[in-house]
Amino acid sequence: MSRFAFPLLALLVCAFAVAAQPDKPAPPKPRPFLAMPNDDAWGKLPSQKKPQLPEWARVMAGPLPKTTAKMLELDYLHRAKNPLGARFSARLRWTVATTLKCDYGIAVAETDWLRADPLPMKESEGEKVAAAFARKLTLAGHAITDKEFAELLKHFSPAQVTAIVHTVAYANFFNRMILALGVRGESPIAEPIALKFDIDAAKLKAPDRPPWDDLKDVKAGGLSVRVEWGKDGFDELNKAMEKQKDRKLRMPLPDISKVEGLTPREKDSAKKILWNTVSMGYQPDLTRAWFAPLYAFYEEAKVERVFTNSVFWVVTRTNDCFY
Repeated sequence: MSRFAFPLLALLVCAFAVAAQPDKPAPPKPRPFLAMPNDDAWGKLPSQKKPQLPEWARVMAGPLPKTTAKMLELDYLHRAKNPLGARFSARLRWTVATTLKCDYGIAVAETDWLRADPLPMKESEGEKVAAAFARKLTLAGHAITDKEFAELLKHFSPAQVTAIVHTVAYANFFNRMILALGVRGESPIAEPIALKFDIDAAKLKAPDRPPWDDLKDVKAGGLSVRVEWGKDGFDELNKAMEKQKDRKLRMPLPDISKVEGLTPREKDSAKKILWNTVSMGYQPDLTRAWFAPLYAFYEEAKVERVFTNSVFWVVTRTNDCFY
């Protein structure tokens, strides 16, 4: 054994001997600075940075704060986290905005498009088909044929097609809202806001609404709309619905396992309503984000159900939508 072996062996023995001894608790070190309770610390910090709000949100925040908060979350999802990707989803939103001649919607979509794709890429054949689908769905959704829908499914999966429909639906909602409110837009275009709003904790409250009895006496001119479905009325509508039920599905239904993982409320809707089955099964995040502003609106707008159903009737009749 070399002359270095004994010293090394002694060190190892000493090390194991020390390790075998019970640890003695080290005396607590005095704290140079005391930690404040969590709530007190937050009270000392500056408020969170508040990003620039788009003009439409600043218009709506007064009368509908909860709805606005949830719409900002929906807007962020579609502009920054859309499952189709930022470039493709912006292209679809741009198609809808140009079709509806909404300058602000065009500017928002172009801003997002250029941010995602500063060096324009050549569109794929599938993207061209989707753009044509978005344009027709915007102008005459009732006229889309089974063949046109099947062509879309040749290029995209059912989950992607569901996302395309949701994106086009949101773009129609957004641009039509902008046009109705007369929003001109901000410059530069506000970026999508990556915030989650706890509308219950914030205790947001919309202004009191005037009683519905007072609104009945309001006199105002309005658009002339056709509220009837035809000379046969409901009989004609019921026949159209029965005919629709007998048609072959355009979209394959998602696997039932996709629905089983939903919340009880979502699962119940998905099992009762067929379009919810497709939307929740393939794109649950887009569907939840869509319903959140709707639920917030019903809560704080306090509109009568008869009124909302009447508006729904007028819109569906105008769009020739059997649903």
